[in-house]
Amino acid sequence: MKTIPSPDDVLAFEALARCGSFTAAAELLGCTKSMVSLRLKALEKQLGAVLVLRTTRRLALTEAGQRLLPHAQALQQSLLQMQPAVDSAQCAVEGPLVVSAYVSVSQLLSPILADLAREQPGLRLRLEVNNRLQDPIADVLDFCVRSRQVHDEALVARPLGWVQEALYATPDYLAAQGWPQTPDALAAHRLIVDGAGLTLCRGEELRPLPLASPLLDCNLYQNNLTLTLQGRGIGALPDFLAQDALAAGQLRRVLPDWYSDRWPVFLVHPYRQPMPRKYQVFLDFVLPRLRAALQPAP
Repeated sequence: MKTIPSPDDVLAFEALARCGSFTAAAELLGCTKSMVSLRLKALEKQLGAVLVLRTTRRLALTEAGQRLLPHAQALQQSLLQMQPAVDSAQCAVEGPLVVSAYVSVSQLLSPILADLAREQPGLRLRLEVNNRLQDPIADVLDFCVRSRQVHDEALVARPLGWVQEALYATPDYLAAQGWPQTPDALAAHRLIVDGAGLTLCRGEELRPLPLASPLLDCNLYQNNLTLTLQGRGIGALPDFLAQDALAAGQLRRVLPDWYSDRWPVFLVHPYRQPMPRKYQVFLDFVLPRLRAALQPAP
């Protein structure tokens, strides 16, 4: 099986056929006449056919050269269209854009993406929601939200802020069961938590509180929020998830000087330089809105 001819050799042949002389073809290609001649000889040798007949006054294509010419012209036209095609992909704010987020942060992200979709109707935005640590490259994602740590130097990690988990309860629950004034007083309350234990923090002070029988141990914050709003106990919830109910008076912060956990959040994506225009539009729109919703670095 013969190898594929060198594109440079084919383009030299096309330029020679178009210009009609080695001198003009060399000027067009920005090389020497001897280079055009070498490329033509290499192409003829590889194809096993004479392509150009040379006389002292003119050039003429052989039958093989005439049959090759349309293919050479198609290659030349295809190469001319490459840069505009790439420029279009780089500059256009359109096409698919896939983002992954874990469940709780997706509730922050989804309305922001809906606003972006309304502002940029050419984008086809998709939000994938799960609590699995996803690899943007292997999972074919444009962006994903990661929490706590980013263990991959191949990714760009843009800090979004911090999530703080604290204790919340409804006014009715607290009126009926009493307001706990110290961490030890939580032992008398029904707790809705993620995990078998609870550690409260205040500055440098840590207070581990083993829970013998929490009301519910659930790793889905939305379920914990629902149960807390139903007045079933004191819930350990991320601040951004509780903020609307807190502002509406549906929840109260319990032990406001203490929090139960705190961790950083990042928006990560594969390294790309230069970055497509739609990526930059996404970052300019999403980053400030997510950062405004999360806590600044402690």
